[in-house]
Amino acid sequence: MPRWLIEAVVESPIVIRRQRQSQRSEGAEYVPGTQVRGAFARAYLWQKGRADATFYKVFSEESGCRFGPLDPGQYCFPKTAYSCKRYPGFPSQNGHGVVDLLPEFIRWSLTGQPPTPQRCAQCGHDLKAMGGFYGRDSFGNLMEMRGRWRRTMKAHVGIERLTRTAAEAVFFHLPALEPEPEPSVDGSATAAIPKLYGWIEADQAQLSILQEVLQKEEGILRIGHARTRGYGRVRIQILDQAPDCAQELEAWSQKLVAKLDCGLDPNRHLLFSLSLPTGAILVDEVLRYTLDPSMMVPWLPRLPAGPPGRPETFGNEKQFADGYLRTLAAITQHERVRGWNFAQGLPRADEWMISRGSVYVYLYKGGSQGRRELLKQLKELEAAGVGARLAEGFGKVVVGDSFHVDL
Repeated sequence: MPRWLIEAVVESPIVIRRQRQSQRSEGAEYVPGTQVRGAFARAYLWQKGRADATFYKVFSEESGCRFGPLDPGQYCFPKTAYSCKRYPGFPSQNGHGVVDLLPEFIRWSLTGQPPTPQRCAQCGHDLKAMGGFYGRDSFGNLMEMRGRWRRTMKAHVGIERLTRTAAEAVFFHLPALEPEPEPSVDGSATAAIPKLYGWIEADQAQLSILQEVLQKEEGILRIGHARTRGYGRVRIQILDQAPDCAQELEAWSQKLVAKLDCGLDPNRHLLFSLSLPTGAILVDEVLRYTLDPSMMVPWLPRLPAGPPGRPETFGNEKQFADGYLRTLAAITQHERVRGWNFAQGLPRADEWMISRGSVYVYLYKGGSQGRRELLKQLKELEAAGVGARLAEGFGKVVVGDSFHVDL
C-alpha cells in the first residue's frame, strides 16, 4: 500500500497523557498514530453524521488505512544510539557526537567476550543512551530535534456551573507539548514554527476520502485531550508519496561485517537488522505479550534466554532454506500502552508494546538460494508490518536501518 508523508503545524498546545490519573500523568513527547486515526475518524463522523460503509473501509482494522505517529523529527533514535553524558548530540549542535553500539552487541554474541565500557572520544566521560528524534538539515547533516519543542504543565481550576466562579478544592494540571520557535540570527523575528512529521498508508481511493475530510475542516483537526478548552488544534497537510528508501541489504551487511572484523565471510554470511521505529504489540500463541518477533514471524529464530555472550542450548538457531538463521542481539524493552475508546466512552484495556527504537539482529549462513528466499521474506515483512493494531501505526518494520552503518 502506498505511503504518504504528512506534516502538521501545532496551532495550540497538544495535551496527551501517558497515564489515566490526572495528578500522576506524564505528557507524551509525540502524537501516537491512535490519536491521528481518531482525529480523522471523529471529523468524518461529524461531517457524515453516522458510520457508513466508507467509514469502515477507511478506518477498519483489517482493510483500512494505517496512521503513523506524528513525531518532532523525521527519524526516531534506535536504542543502540549513545552520546556523551556531558555534551550530548551531534557536532553540528556543539555536541561530542553520537555513536552506535550495535557492533559491540553483535561482537559480544559472536565472540562471547563482553564489550569494554565505552566512553566519549573527546572528553572521556560516560556515554548515555540517546532518546528522542533526529533529522537532517539543508546540507544533509544529522541533527537532533532538541530545543525546538517544549513540554509544559498548564494549570487550571474547576468552574462552578451556577456561579461561574472558581470551584473550591478543584485544581488540576495538563501536560502539554508545544513548539519552541527559534529566534533568527539578528533577533528581530522568529523562524518558522517547527513541524510534526508522520505518514499514512492508503490507496488512492482512501487518500481522496481523507483529503476531502481535511478540506471540509479547512485542514484543522483536534487531537488529544482537553479539546473543549482550546488544546490540540493541529493543521495537517498530506504531501506526496514517500520515496522508496529501501536499503540494499547485501551492501548494508558488507559494511557491518567490515566494521565488526570478526572473521565473517561476506559471501557466506548475511547480517540483517529489524528495527521497530513505531513500536509493536506482539503476542505468543496463547496471547501473552512478548518481546520475541519469532512468535508472530515463524521463520525467525527465537531470542536467546540470556545475555548475548552466554552459550545457548535451544532456540537460538533455526533452519532456513539451505542454511540457518541465528539470533545475535535484541536491544529492546516493554512499554505500557493506555488509551480511551471515544465511541464507547470507556478506557481501553492496557496493553504492552515493544518500545520505539528497538533493534533485533540476525545472522544467516547459507547459499545463494537461501539468500534470495530470505530477501523475499524480509521485503514482505517490511511491507506488511508485524503485530497487532497495525492501523494505529504500530508494527512498522525497517530492515537494515542505515543509521547503523552511516555513523
